[in-house]
Amino acid sequence: MKPTIDQALDKAVALHNGGNLQAAETLYRAILQEQPSQPEANHNIGLLAVSGGFAEEALPFFMTAIKSSPNTEQFWFSYIDCLIKGQNFEAAQ
Repeated sequence: MKPTIDQALDKAVALHNGGNLQAAETLYRAILQEQPSQPEANHNIGLLAVSGGFAEEALPFFMTAIKSSPNTEQFWFSYIDCLIKGQNFEAAQ
């Protein structure tokens, strides 16, 4: 039986929190293949990109998360933090 998106997301988050970042990323990407606008998967893969030093690559994931769930403050905080880390201070402001 194929896991639901929510089950896969729970597993990906557990892997992420447990430090198994590569497996978490693989699962987040599988979720996004099924549901490209899934906000938590987009946000969390953005976090992985930022933590790996790829702030520019993280921005589209954060934007998709924000567009899918604009009232989730954490998505906005992560997006602004990413802009700052990428030294895009004007956009962060």
